[in-house]
Amino acid sequence: MVSHRGKFWFVVVMGVVFYGAGNQLLIAAPPAAPKVSAFAPAEDLVSQFEYYLKRLEADLAQEADYKDAAERVYKDANTLVLIALALGLHDTPNKYQKHALGLVAACEKLIAAKDYATAKAALAELKAAMDQPSGDPESLAWKKLAHLPPLMQQVPLINSRIRRSMRRFDRQATAIAADAAAIAVISQGSIYNVDETNKPEEAAKWYQYCTDMRDAAAKLNQAARAKDSKAAEEALKALAKSCDDCHAIFHPEALGKEVQEE
Repeated sequence: MVSHRGKFWFVVVMGVVFYGAGNQLLIAAPPAAPKVSAFAPAEDLVSQFEYYLKRLEADLAQEADYKDAAERVYKDANTLVLIALALGLHDTPNKYQKHALGLVAACEKLIAAKDYATAKAALAELKAAMDQPSGDPESLAWKKLAHLPPLMQQVPLINSRIRRSMRRFDRQATAIAADAAAIAVISQGSIYNVDETNKPEEAAKWYQYCTDMRDAAAKLNQAARAKDSKAAEEALKALAKSCDDCHAIFHPEALGKEVQEE
């Protein structure tokens, strides 16, 4: 250790993570994000945005049902904020791009909602934002917007749905592609949540696992869009491996657990 004005600094090789003044953990910047089209087509993200919005509308239709639906609302809001961000940042023009600032802001309010009235109001704001352009989407940037636990709970649910759809690949290829795009966006968005992991000092590994998951999901999306079942199976295996590799370091208790679709 080297003294620096009475404070200790600890440096890890490659500068991935180090302790600075006051022993505060500092984490290296995440890798630069590729173009969104490289991992998630705008068309698929639009369909996923509308899928989760429809589910939120159903879950928030009646206050009496909110207690049972609150957990799913929270997961879907955290998922939707990343999809809205990806649509705003997308290099392919899409119907929600000019609305993305308002959509992201409304999703953030929905994430923060603690009761039915607040959640319902945030949903109304979200729907209103769909009809009103909200500024230059170039002011958006990849950053931490969602919370990690609901994202990591959502991924196996989507994965379970994909596996079920794979049994009817020819008929469900479009749905598989859309779900894969959602996982790719969740993976990209989760890069910025390394501080929420139980090992933030392993930032380099976290970034790599998120990137691996994103790229495997992108290949699954591409295979499904091409209706190439063999390539889709291989991509699904790579996706599962990326999850297992990550769990081995960051969440070993999740290894081997099966999750059923909601």
